[in-house]
Amino acid sequence: MVMNPLLAALLMLASHAGEAAGTKKVAITFDDLPVVSSSKISIDEKREITDRILAALTKRKVHAIGFVNEDKIYETGEVDAGIALLQKWLDAGMELGNHTFGHVGLFKTPVDQYEDAIVKGEVVTRWLLAQRGTQPKYFRHPFLQTGNSAEDKEHVEKFLASRGYTVAPVTIENDDYYYACVDDHLSAQDASNPRKVQASYLRHLGESIDTFETMSQELFSRQIPQIFLIHANRLNAATLDQTLNVFERRGYSFISLDEALADPVYRIAVAPSGRFGPTWLMRWARAQPKELSVYGQPDPSGWIVEQHHQLCE
Repeated sequence: MVMNPLLAALLMLASHAGEAAGTKKVAITFDDLPVVSSSKISIDEKREITDRILAALTKRKVHAIGFVNEDKIYETGEVDAGIALLQKWLDAGMELGNHTFGHVGLFKTPVDQYEDAIVKGEVVTRWLLAQRGTQPKYFRHPFLQTGNSAEDKEHVEKFLASRGYTVAPVTIENDDYYYACVDDHLSAQDASNPRKVQASYLRHLGESIDTFETMSQELFSRQIPQIFLIHANRLNAATLDQTLNVFERRGYSFISLDEALADPVYRIAVAPSGRFGPTWLMRWARAQPKELSVYGQPDPSGWIVEQHHQLCE
């Protein structure tokens, strides 16, 4: 297999871009704002979740970005309150991006309908940012699905660019939605159960970071600036402080999405995802013949799998 010349050049460039002072870097990104839950929750709990997430970010001066599903704002009697949750993110110095209206995936959604969901999904966000003299810059594909064909992918990306958007990649994820579903169901049953979920979740986080660090090292001979995806939910509100501690103990400093994407590695093209949207490290690995010792994050295991089967499937 012959490597694409452009890919080969970019890989060489990336491999020679050293990390400053040996530190690792990570951008923190959230999907499904204002709040996502597998069960009905009150606006008061949504406020609590938002406040806890923002408090943990502010404590470490983390400049995070939250990707908004604007359909989540339109709850009967709670529209103003939902908009206020997004304002909290901006007041805390965070950034907002577009995650479509309805969290529709590009695998099943026709391109024209997908583009409609992009436009419909920016109305409130664009209005809020305009009041602050700015506009949304980043778009995150739901399910990380970037298209079923090169033509669809290119068409959507040109459409996004025409509206001022850059696609936000992901290089580290840790199945937080999987753990969050169990957490949502158990929280109302027994106050001790969520603590057990959280402990399992944080162990899995460490295993996931191990895997993606190994992929980065084997692909690029260095630790690239990582982009971490989690969701705005009850579980991450309870554990974000510990999650950030995990990264800090591993030598990471926190950077913005802007800073992460300045690295030349993110100029390496990726193929359309099809149905499954893996991380960009996995997409880059597909594009070259080099065999890696690991490929993709580890699956959840143990107690949590049985709980998920019982409660969430």
